[in-house]
Amino acid sequence: MFTTLKRLVTDPVESVFLQVPRALVASVLALIVDFAILEVCVRIVGMPAVPSAILGYLAGGVLQYVLCSYWVFATSAQNDAVTGFVAFTVLSLVGLGITWAVVAIGHDWAGLPIEAAKGIAVGLAFTWNFLSRKYLLFRSTPLAA
Repeated sequence: MFTTLKRLVTDPVESVFLQVPRALVASVLALIVDFAILEVCVRIVGMPAVPSAILGYLAGGVLQYVLCSYWVFATSAQNDAVTGFVAFTVLSLVGLGITWAVVAIGHDWAGLPIEAAKGIAVGLAFTWNFLSRKYLLFRSTPLAA
C-alpha cells in the first residue's frame, strides 16, 4: 500500500484526476510563498504594499512553474525554459485578471462579502490556470504549426 501511495504522489502522471490535486498543492504552496514574501517585505523590510505584492506574486509564480514543470505535468512535451516561463506567466496574468474582474463585479458592484467574491474568483482562476497550463502550455503533444 505504501508503495502504491508513494508512486501516486511521486511518479509522473497523465490522468487529470491525479493532476488536479497536484495542481492544487502547487497553488497552495505558491500562495504561501507569495503571502510570506508580501508580509516580510511590508512588515519587516518596510516596503510599500504594491512592490511587495509584485515580488511575492513573482516568487510564487516561479515556484508554481517549477512544480508544474516537474511534478504536475511532468509527462508533457518539454518547452524551452525561458519561453515556457514567459508563457506560464502570461497565462497566470489572465488568471489574475479573472480574479480582479470577479472581485470588482462581485464585491464592488454586486455587494457580495469580499470573502465570497474572492472564493468565487479563486475557483474560476484556478480552473483557468489548470486548463490553460494542461492544454496550452504543458500539453502532451505540440500543436501543429
